[in-house]
Amino acid sequence: MTSRAVPLATLLSVVPYFHTRGAVHVDEAARDLGMTEKQLRDALWQLWSCGLPGYGPGDLIDLAFSSEDLDDAELVEVTFTAGIDRPVRLTAAEAVTLETGLAIFLDHPEVVDQTALRDLLRTLRAAAGVEARAEEPSRPDTPPDADVVRTALHDGRALRFVYHSASSDTSTTRVVDPARLSVSDGHSYVHGVDRGTGQWRTFRTDRMSGVEEVGPRRALGPEPQDGGAGVLLERAVVPAAAAWFLDEFGFHDVVRRPDGDLDVSIAYHDRTWLVRFLLGHADVVTPSDPGLAAEIADRATAGLALYGARDDSVSSP
Repeated sequence: MTSRAVPLATLLSVVPYFHTRGAVHVDEAARDLGMTEKQLRDALWQLWSCGLPGYGPGDLIDLAFSSEDLDDAELVEVTFTAGIDRPVRLTAAEAVTLETGLAIFLDHPEVVDQTALRDLLRTLRAAAGVEARAEEPSRPDTPPDADVVRTALHDGRALRFVYHSASSDTSTTRVVDPARLSVSDGHSYVHGVDRGTGQWRTFRTDRMSGVEEVGPRRALGPEPQDGGAGVLLERAVVPAAAAWFLDEFGFHDVVRRPDGDLDVSIAYHDRTWLVRFLLGHADVVTPSDPGLAAEIADRATAGLALYGARDDSVSSP
């Protein structure tokens, strides 16, 4: 894959340029900045993954452009600068802040080219006047799946992969039209529409295997927001002894009771998934709704009865 790495000095000049001019034709901006159109588009792609610590939509440098794909856009505008609103000569504090913000992408090759990122971090450390750190141990080559994911997101391609679900402990083949990547709590995620269900889903990249492109990505509708249309919430209780499970699953509206137990909300799109999730984690999550709790108990009892019937048939003469 061709690298899109752009020198730091170039990146720091692009944002202030667009900030002072608003929406600009790419060919005009490239001429003004002394770059080719390809170099400018590469710089804009790289900037789109940069920003302040926090890593949410309100923290990252944001762009608006005149077509669905930045590579085809004629007009581009920087709508959020993350503070880079003038040509800068980095102070030590600014360089350290920028380095800290970028370091979250280390060891996530599916999100950003690791060689380019490490080169950029070394440049920032030099700008900050930080002494050279001990050489990091050699790391394995970028996993092939990571390159496929990153390239597909950029090129607008659909993905097929085997996904292991931690909630049901099963592996299934999925075909997904990916929309974006995110990084949270040390893991990276692909967000897109699962063609099998026709619904938006989130997939943790370290649970994806055998990733391959399967043609152009289909048109995507609006992505549902947490708590918004298409997302349902179910109240449940996590006992104090199982509070560790909050690090494994992203609950909503977590409230700690005086006795240490936790009231939580489970976000879901499909009730079948919710029932399967509660069955698979009955030791650490109990639904607050008595009717749903009874349904889970009945399903568990029926499953155990099947094991008993099987044992009887094996032992019968």
